[in-house]
Amino acid sequence: MGEFLLLLLALAVGGACRVLPAHLPYLFPFVFNAPVFLGCWLTALWYWRGMRRIAPERRPGRVRRAFFLAGVAGIYFVLQTHFEYVSQHMFFLNRVQAVTLGMAAPFCIAIGWMGEVLAAGAPGWVVNAAREAWARLRWLSHPVPATLIFLASTDLWLIPAVHFAAMLNPLLYAVMNISCLLGGLLFWLMVLDPRPKPEARFGYLVRAGTGFLVMFPQIAVSSTIALSSQDLYPFYTLCGRLFPSISATYDQMLGGLIQWIPPGMMNTAALIIGLNSLRLAEAEADKHFVPPPGAKIYEAKWTGR
Repeated sequence: MGEFLLLLLALAVGGACRVLPAHLPYLFPFVFNAPVFLGCWLTALWYWRGMRRIAPERRPGRVRRAFFLAGVAGIYFVLQTHFEYVSQHMFFLNRVQAVTLGMAAPFCIAIGWMGEVLAAGAPGWVVNAAREAWARLRWLSHPVPATLIFLASTDLWLIPAVHFAAMLNPLLYAVMNISCLLGGLLFWLMVLDPRPKPEARFGYLVRAGTGFLVMFPQIAVSSTIALSSQDLYPFYTLCGRLFPSISATYDQMLGGLIQWIPPGMMNTAALIIGLNSLRLAEAEADKHFVPPPGAKIYEAKWTGR
């Protein structure tokens, strides 16, 4: 029933965006995108339904819930509100959109780790279809392809000629945003998987290192943009900047810094989270460790173990 009502809502909002685009509030879509609109609202519905169905002792804590909902809300805000309009008229705001889609929102969703909750709230056929699809595509969660896809889904669109074409073509623009989101989800769900090996395919150190080392090619690209004295992205000059007082090079510098600093902070946070998860897993394993007969236990005073 909830899915049917959301479909009706999507039809109503889509119709309003076609008939009354200039009279809609800021939080309505600037360009209605049915897959994104339904994806965000269906995720919220399945989360709410799953939280009601799952046993109280298995429900995620408040911090995880807050991160997850913030990630979903971030995706919706940058793609299905009038923020999308301003992101097409300033390069630095476009980078806010891209960093949200490829870094911040997937990072928050991965921290939330709501797979069990969503599976409990989604229809059975959706869960089965998702599991079958993931069984075929699971090889993409290896650190090498996941990293390559992640970098390609962000850096490819920053090539000036490619970016110019994407901003002029609505279909290519949608592909740019969706690929950025999917690449980010694939990467961060692999890196921030809270489970130990073998439930997760790789150990904590491998995943933490992957999440940290990907920062360096990102720095190379974003610093080149931020420090360039040439206007690499003339689209924003041609379409008219939202803030004319901000020059092309200053706009570009701000965009490069947004692409540089916040992602670097999240990469460092991923390393810390991974190392802390390793520490907690080892501490938990020590609780259940039974030394063999005759074994000698030595305590390391400086670590307390």
